[in-house]
Amino acid sequence: MVTVAMSLTAFSQKDTVTPTKCFPIPLAKVIAKDLLSGDSAKALLKLTEDQLKQTEGKVSLKDSVISKMQEKEKNYLSIIDDERGKYVILEDHTKKVEKSLKWERVKNKFTKVVSVGVIAVLTFFLVTK
Repeated sequence: MVTVAMSLTAFSQKDTVTPTKCFPIPLAKVIAKDLLSGDSAKALLKLTEDQLKQTEGKVSLKDSVISKMQEKEKNYLSIIDDERGKYVILEDHTKKVEKSLKWERVKNKFTKVVSVGVIAVLTFFLVTK
């Protein structure tokens, strides 16, 4: 059993025989801090890149919504222009109808005056005969 224990101890101590360079403790602490800050910086960079991708997705979505709204605005403006055109045509037609109505009223009054005059003349001739 002693031989087994010694062989295990000797086996586990095999790597301590090789010459290694050790850093002084203050320098090792600085190196460890730098490694930790580098790892945290990498993690932060990864999070920032993910956040940037999400933001770009949101911006793309908003851009598509804006372009759709601009298309709708153009459609609404063309509809408004068409309706204005209809009202202009309707207004012109109304003015023509009003002018025609005035002309018909004048003709109607003239016809009444002439009819009354003709009836008066005929009545005069009938009474005098």
